[in-house]
Amino acid sequence: MGAETERTGEDSKLIFDGQCPFCQAYVATLEDQKPNPQAGLNKVDARCAPELVAQLADKNIDINAGIVLIKGEAFFQGAEALTILARGHAAKGGVNGLLHRLLRYRLLSILIYPVLRTLRNLYLRLSGRTAIELTAKKDHAVNRK
Repeated sequence: MGAETERTGEDSKLIFDGQCPFCQAYVATLEDQKPNPQAGLNKVDARCAPELVAQLADKNIDINAGIVLIKGEAFFQGAEALTILARGHAAKGGVNGLLHRLLRYRLLSILIYPVLRTLRNLYLRLSGRTAIELTAKKDHAVNRK
């Protein structure tokens, strides 16, 4: 993982749940530290990108199991994704800034991430929202004879 994830000039894509206030707040705090804006972090709300979610599902990556970071051809999910993000991007201050600094440490990410995912799932359940659909809906007309 090391050198491959630290390449400069490589675009990264972060796929998250845009209906999760915890996900939204964390993603909003991320600032790109790279001097080249062309090689930045592309933030994607999974609920607005069903084709991308379906592509992830085809690779056995369930977006409902955790945030996903794509760097080049490499895929990272959950705690691992947050650790890479925290090491490669600055964060604004406040509680999210503190959380971001803690997530730079892999062990802390592994301990903290399940709590964050549980909060997300609990929030979605209590607010009546559903999990993200893993398959892209296709507008195929069914031919019936």
